[in-house]
Amino acid sequence: MSTVSRLTTSALLAICLIVATPAQEVLNGHAIRLDSTGRLIPWVTPEDEAFDRVVRLAWDFLLTKVPTEKNGLKTFYSYCCMDLKSMHGTAWPHNPAFVNASLADSAAAFYAYSGDRAVLNLVKDLLDYQLAHGTTPRTWAWGGVPYASANHGDTEYRGSFEFQYGQPGEQAIGDGYGVIEPDKVGEVGIAYLKFWELTGEARYRDAAISFANALAKNVRTGEWGQSPWPFRLYAETGRAREEYSANTIGPIRLFDELLRLGLGDEQIYQEARRKAWDWTLKYPVNDMLWSGLFEDVYLQRFPYNLNQYSPMETARYLLEHPEFDADWKQHSLELIRFVERTFVVDTRAFSATAPLEPAVQWGANTVSEQIMDMNKMGSHTSRYASVLALWSETTGDETAKEKARRSLTWASYMCRDDGFVHVGPVDQSLWFSDGYGDYIRHFMAAMGAVPEWAPNGEDHILRSTSQVQKVKYAASRVSYTTFDKASMEVLRLKFVPEWVMAGGVALAKRGDLNNPGWTFDGKRGVLRVRHNDSGEIVVQ
Repeated sequence: MSTVSRLTTSALLAICLIVATPAQEVLNGHAIRLDSTGRLIPWVTPEDEAFDRVVRLAWDFLLTKVPTEKNGLKTFYSYCCMDLKSMHGTAWPHNPAFVNASLADSAAAFYAYSGDRAVLNLVKDLLDYQLAHGTTPRTWAWGGVPYASANHGDTEYRGSFEFQYGQPGEQAIGDGYGVIEPDKVGEVGIAYLKFWELTGEARYRDAAISFANALAKNVRTGEWGQSPWPFRLYAETGRAREEYSANTIGPIRLFDELLRLGLGDEQIYQEARRKAWDWTLKYPVNDMLWSGLFEDVYLQRFPYNLNQYSPMETARYLLEHPEFDADWKQHSLELIRFVERTFVVDTRAFSATAPLEPAVQWGANTVSEQIMDMNKMGSHTSRYASVLALWSETTGDETAKEKARRSLTWASYMCRDDGFVHVGPVDQSLWFSDGYGDYIRHFMAAMGAVPEWAPNGEDHILRSTSQVQKVKYAASRVSYTTFDKASMEVLRLKFVPEWVMAGGVALAKRGDLNNPGWTFDGKRGVLRVRHNDSGEIVVQ
């Protein structure tokens, strides 16, 4: 029996909840605010608006403050990151597929939350650009799929040339020219499918099917040290360049949604999904070899560069889909604990010359990115927090909820008043993935799991099991349309609903949502809706 199974969940998750106080009074330009116990509280006042404020500042920066580069494009089209002083793109390999995939998640959630279509339009333009300028030739072994990387400043994505980092003779980093990453094919495939559900525009559906076909055609039976798809491969020939990636959840989610919708080739999708999921449960979920994700690392003969992204997204998938694993609760808890013992650690544990960043800062667990870069970062700390929030919602674990709130609060400090989101306190650069796409979405997910973290006295859709195609907020009224006739939503409201209608038919107010209807928690202002026969919803 493992140590995990012998300890109670609350006691196990409480291990890291201790207070450490670095010798400073400012965190990322914000004066540190502490409660009576010495733990971090939001820099935003009132506190209940903190997570909303950070999300809005970040979107405003993308919409209004990102400059146009010499190539005629906004910086996020051709650069991964921006320099703090020049406020222009920096010389580092670009990661367009991941940026676009994560921004699609963030935009879909924020549109439902706010009704602001500008964020959808921004991401639509990025997805259209990737289709036109960042897709492999259809005649290749991996044809018609997106490149994960590009050279900085390039207007065409073709993989990144190897970038020499450090002293002459040191190993080069990056994918290589003509090289793709199959896990990103799955992740950006979900983005295109999501935008078809949001807009009805067929090119997004067709792109997602094309990506899934390539993944299904090229899947292999994995084994230890060899995943169902290589991490890096030459798209023209299919020859692997780097064999191992444990980041299978993106492709699995893509297959899941296509199968649910009855799109594409059901038989080959079922088989590819089975191979990927069986391998994931048999190997990384057990041996914790969570390597093979980031685009800007050098090639590895052995997958020792562990990261927190893949285990956390696998834990999220298990919590959202317990039907796929009889041991979902134990496995998701073990994945959380793996991240805590591997990445919620003092940075000095890995390098005596590294800046000291405590694992726990003012009561907040802070998360490092990967073994090759152990700086504490806002995006990864917020991901950990959002998974803990979902764990708490699913299991009722209040200790996990408190830990999630503290970590999310720490992550919120990475956002400046002007919307410039620093990667972290030590790495002060701006990345469009770490500071925006893969940052905003975790605040949105956390508020969906814990509705009282959304602002009090406002109306917001916090979560839906379907894509919200249209939403309108008016006085004492919220109306919206979901892609699916059958879905469930979580809202926080400033008014008490008298009735909820689906397709013009009144839904019953209930004590639970085992059947279509709605519940309302008056103390928290939380409305939950379940509808089966129509996606046209009015809350009055």
